[in-house]
Amino acid sequence: MLHCCISGGRLLGLLPLEGPLAQAGGGIASNPGAAMKGKVYLMGAGSGDPDLLSAQAVRVLRAAEVVLHDDPVSPEILEFVPASAQVRNVHKLGLQANSLQEKVHSLLIAAARDGHYVVRLKTGDALSAAQADDETVALAEAGVDFEMIPQAGSAVGAAAGANSR
Repeated sequence: MLHCCISGGRLLGLLPLEGPLAQAGGGIASNPGAAMKGKVYLMGAGSGDPDLLSAQAVRVLRAAEVVLHDDPVSPEILEFVPASAQVRNVHKLGLQANSLQEKVHSLLIAAARDGHYVVRLKTGDALSAAQADDETVALAEAGVDFEMIPQAGSAVGAAAGANSR
């Protein structure tokens, strides 16, 4: 079974949903005709309340072509992602921590090199320093353009949530 990845009315590629092709490449569809380099956006999913995401985070999610997220990420947050985007829960790859992180790096780099706008969506308000350093180093060493998307701190988010009631 294949899933079509379409952006702006243009076919980006076919994504195998199951079978050896999906497993071999991690399920990242290629975009051989991409004229520009992709970009990776590293961001936290916040408290899980979509109303507390920054406007920049919402814009990035709405433009995403590939989203690699942790488990759990609120389904309400993932609703911002276009239906044409490829969304993958990286914890369902079934790998141990070190192997998983290497696979995530590989998927981020491959998707960006294929010209996709990629979101690495982590649980919580922000990436931990170790995770951010690990992922930014891998992306920088690979020559992949990336950006960290700041989130409101949990205290700010809690205050905003309390004031909205």
